[in-house]
Amino acid sequence: MSQSTLILALSLAYLGLLFLVAHLGERHAAAWSRGRWGHVVYALSLAIYCTSWTFYGAVGRAATVGLDFILIYVGPALFMLVGWPMLARIIRLAKQQNVTSIADFLAARYGKSRAVAVTVTLIATIGVLPYIALQLQAVSTSFAALAGPISIEPRTGQPAWYDTAFIVALLMAVFTILFGVRHVQASEQHRGMMLAIAFESLVKVVALLAVGPFVIWGLFDGPADLATAIGRLPDAARLTSLAPDANWFAITLLSGLAFLCLPRQFHVAVVENDHRKSLRTARWLFPLYLVLINIFVVPIALAGLALLPAGSDPDLFVLNLPLSGDAGWLSVFVFIGGLSAATSMVAVACMALSGMVGNELVMPWLLRSKDEAAGSVGRRALLVRRLSVVAILLAAYAYHRTIAGLLPLATIGMVSFCAVANFAPPLALGLYWRRTHRYGVIAGLIGGFVLWFASILWPTMQNGDALIAVPDWGPFALFGALPRAFVLEMLVNLGLLIAVSLLARPQARDQRQAEAFVGDTEPDTIPAPAQRAGRELAQLRELAARFIGEERAAQAFAGLEVSGPAAYEYVERLLSGTIGAASARVVMGTARRRALWMPGSVREVLHDATAAIRHNADLLRKTLDHVGLGIAVFDGDGKLEIWNDRFAVLTGLPPGILDSGVTAARLGAKYPILGELLAWNAPPLREVQLSSGTITELRIDPLTGGGIVVTASDVTERVRAAEALRDSERRIRIVTDNVPVLIAYIDRDRRYRFTNRAYQAALGTSAEETDGRHCSEILGEARYRNLLPYIDAVLAGQPQVFETEFPTNDAQIEVAHGTYLPHFDAQGTVVGFFLLYVDITERRRAEIALRNVNESLERRVVQRTAELETARAKAEEANIDKTRFIAAASHDLLQPLHAARLFVANLGERHPQDELVAKVDDGLASVEALLDALLDIAKLDAGAVKPEVRALPVGPLLESLAASFAPIAQNHGVELRVVRSTGVTKSDPALLRRVLQNFISNAIRYGHQAGRKPRVLLGCRRGSDEQGAPVLDIVVADNGPGIAPEHRQTVFREFTRLRRASRDGERGLGLGLAIVDRIARVLGHRIDLQSRPGHGSAFSISVPLAPISEVRQPAGAVPPPKSRRFAHAPFVVCIDDERQVREGMAALLGSWGCETALGSSAEEVLGRVAEHGRSPDLLLIDLHLGQGKDDGLATIKRLRGNWGDDLPAGLITAERDPATLNAARGQRVDVLLKPVKPAQLRALIAQRAASAE
Repeated sequence: MSQSTLILALSLAYLGLLFLVAHLGERHAAAWSRGRWGHVVYALSLAIYCTSWTFYGAVGRAATVGLDFILIYVGPALFMLVGWPMLARIIRLAKQQNVTSIADFLAARYGKSRAVAVTVTLIATIGVLPYIALQLQAVSTSFAALAGPISIEPRTGQPAWYDTAFIVALLMAVFTILFGVRHVQASEQHRGMMLAIAFESLVKVVALLAVGPFVIWGLFDGPADLATAIGRLPDAARLTSLAPDANWFAITLLSGLAFLCLPRQFHVAVVENDHRKSLRTARWLFPLYLVLINIFVVPIALAGLALLPAGSDPDLFVLNLPLSGDAGWLSVFVFIGGLSAATSMVAVACMALSGMVGNELVMPWLLRSKDEAAGSVGRRALLVRRLSVVAILLAAYAYHRTIAGLLPLATIGMVSFCAVANFAPPLALGLYWRRTHRYGVIAGLIGGFVLWFASILWPTMQNGDALIAVPDWGPFALFGALPRAFVLEMLVNLGLLIAVSLLARPQARDQRQAEAFVGDTEPDTIPAPAQRAGRELAQLRELAARFIGEERAAQAFAGLEVSGPAAYEYVERLLSGTIGAASARVVMGTARRRALWMPGSVREVLHDATAAIRHNADLLRKTLDHVGLGIAVFDGDGKLEIWNDRFAVLTGLPPGILDSGVTAARLGAKYPILGELLAWNAPPLREVQLSSGTITELRIDPLTGGGIVVTASDVTERVRAAEALRDSERRIRIVTDNVPVLIAYIDRDRRYRFTNRAYQAALGTSAEETDGRHCSEILGEARYRNLLPYIDAVLAGQPQVFETEFPTNDAQIEVAHGTYLPHFDAQGTVVGFFLLYVDITERRRAEIALRNVNESLERRVVQRTAELETARAKAEEANIDKTRFIAAASHDLLQPLHAARLFVANLGERHPQDELVAKVDDGLASVEALLDALLDIAKLDAGAVKPEVRALPVGPLLESLAASFAPIAQNHGVELRVVRSTGVTKSDPALLRRVLQNFISNAIRYGHQAGRKPRVLLGCRRGSDEQGAPVLDIVVADNGPGIAPEHRQTVFREFTRLRRASRDGERGLGLGLAIVDRIARVLGHRIDLQSRPGHGSAFSISVPLAPISEVRQPAGAVPPPKSRRFAHAPFVVCIDDERQVREGMAALLGSWGCETALGSSAEEVLGRVAEHGRSPDLLLIDLHLGQGKDDGLATIKRLRGNWGDDLPAGLITAERDPATLNAARGQRVDVLLKPVKPAQLRALIAQRAASAE
């Protein structure tokens, strides 16, 4: 079984355990829900607030931002400690109104308004989707971190059920449907689910509390060790310091409002509350829970920064820290805790949202159904809620796929917080201010939601580009981007709510519900059971059965003996638990209209009807006064009945003359124009110009049954526009006649309808001669046939662009660029086309001239290219000669120095105490170093160095360098440390080693500072280059005096030496870093220097990362030469074409007690060895033995044929070519670079030719 399958099985087993807990809790609800345990379960169920955001995101925010993560919990804790009276009031009102959700609560408060309920439902559904997506992202990423990812790659075509988030969404849907949407009454309390949520709250707090001690005492040696590790973090001070600002206030307020307004929190805190003592217990237990679950957040976050690799996801620190400590069992427990946090939130949120969607969006449509079967509406409502659960989870999954991996968990959570915070102003003001009106609520909610969507939600889906950017002006500059958008959203919401509420006029039901919610009396209490329970009660029971089913209706009406308004009120409350308060009011209003009016409700109905009529009349008057038309209605007797003020203005009548009952004849007597218009034989339409210059159009329309309607409209602008159009036509003619373009318009019958002056001049015609005539008549048959394909195409709706030659004409146009554009009518039919010709005669002439110039230029380019090719060949040949010269110069320059070093070494052996000999040796060493550096620079500049790039493990290279420099570091009193690395790079091993040797050597020599123990650190760190490709930075850092900023670029130049010297007074040549810079350019690696005067320097080289699979394993190591032991003095054969070198070698070897055979070739030494009488013990042969002779490697192979293949041999050369060195290693030959150091030569002789005991 794979690890992913095992984790998935454990997750399913845990969900099965939740099913069992919920089932047992439901069966035995009566045993535990009414006692002390019921209060505890209620308090723990409030911990549904602590979702995956808390479990993973709190640690992530603490690791990236700091201590402000706690603000998300300060707000709810303060609300429970200080604002609990408001929550108690909300709970009491919710029980009295039988509400099912926050949408139902707000709708009931504001006149049981369906518009309010629908608005709240839409905002809640859209706003909570990011929060549900957060849970899916947390579970899927934690599953991937623990067991490996199961996800959909868009280009692979894998089915959705392979995605962890999709599987979790389906499981959440099943759990919610089974234990949250079982019955049709949404207001029913779900005891089993609440017990399961309380159990999940315990699991997640225990999981977090288990990780804390493991981190402190398992991964560290207690708090002190952890504090020490934290102190080394660069951001430790920022992450652990308190710096309250305006953002702290905004986030605390946001979290407190979200705790009250989140649909799932409202359901758990209000709908599921069944005893006032439960709230008392939750007042102290819930804040305590928040303290416990966050007590180890900061240690876990800082430990993750200290222990986990750079770039690790901080949201997963709580899961990855146990994994890093080999505590797999704890990681699984943590994953289960995170699954608990997500499960409880998603289940209750979907349950609450599905009830809101069903009651407020779908039920109004179901109420129009004509199915009268008992319980049919209720069954469909239940099906709708279950489908809503699935739809909500699928929508959240789609949002998760949109923003997956782009945002941290905390940011996604605050997006949803800002959305539901819009409910806080109407919720709070609705409890304490009677004037709050539903119009103000809707305006505030829509304004706040639009701002939230444009400035908060949209950037999460569009890479940070907001539709509405909130400016950082004035006080808004104190806030960050998201808190600033939240504050503005609240101000807009609250401002619109108050302003519109003050302007709106409340109706009777608004006033009743306001009094019920704001007043001190309990609202709409059910009267004592009446004495009679007759036919109307049976009808109401039948009505209720349609929604909640026959069985539940029988239970609800059992023993009920009420009638009249009380019975209707009771059924309305009963139905509100199923279809919502707004829909229940509509159903009962319909029932009242169809049934007998109850005596106690007649006065109320009359009052409402009168108010409605008055409202409609006012609305009609306002409509007439605000329309742009003037309106007057005369009855069949010619008397004025209805008019508006606009009619008097547009007809020039004094407003006082218009009055009810005034006759048309009276108006016509005083205003003859109006009298003529009102005459029965007058035309129905006429224009009148008033003294003010206004032109009014009067229109008469007869009414059915007698009478007329006179409408007056201001047509001044239309008349002026017509005049302007005629003037525009004149101007257009002026323009078209004076532009140097031939313009014409031809209709679908191919007849000219317009030609400008230039077109007429080109064809030698006039406007009178072309208008209405066919194209073929004007153009001639031959030219018309040439243009016919273009004309046919443009009349088919296809624009045409072409060039054509013109016949001889007065305009002297030889060639023109033609454009035919089709003209479409409103139905898309081609009714003609526009014709434009532009004279391109001069351009054609210029093109011909340019073509001639281009041909000439091409010939010159071909000639020049040939010349450049010849020059390039010569340059390449010169470069090859330069490379050969450098190789020869290396040998010729170092050969005399090699001989001199041998003679000086011989003098040193004879006069060990002579200071002059030591100084000569030091001088020769300096010359050697200078020549080596200069030759290296010359080779690099000439391109003679060809890197051999291959996959190279970095760890062995660093350890080898540390071992090589350890004696030198000890000599200088430097502490040399190396950090192990498992990285693999692609580079040339020899050149990369040369760079690092220079870095380490400089750090040891120049990293001393008075009063401080010198330290050198060699290690690696991972990063990325400018293109985002992964790289490995190999760093050599010291704690020396550092390098001033003005010197950081110059140190890489030739012969640049800073003022300070090494501890022994050596100043160096100033060429090492110049060579490093050239090697880096050859390899394509980046060199970096970071230094701080007084604190040290860090040199680094960035190399590309390579997979470990590319490291080539050696096919088989070359066996070392067998060790010979000799019973007498070593016999060494030396071959060199330079006599001075042979003499120096003989003198030095002789001083060491060696016997020698010298010669310039193999033939010469063969004879001398024969005279000696025994085989040599060691060969020392120069690589270059003269022109036309075998080189040193060939000579060694030949001599080994005479004296044995295991004969030790050393190759002396000035070349550092990797090919030569590899060839020597392949023949098991040691390489000694010129000038040979005596100590190196002596060590070789001692190793290869030790005397036998």
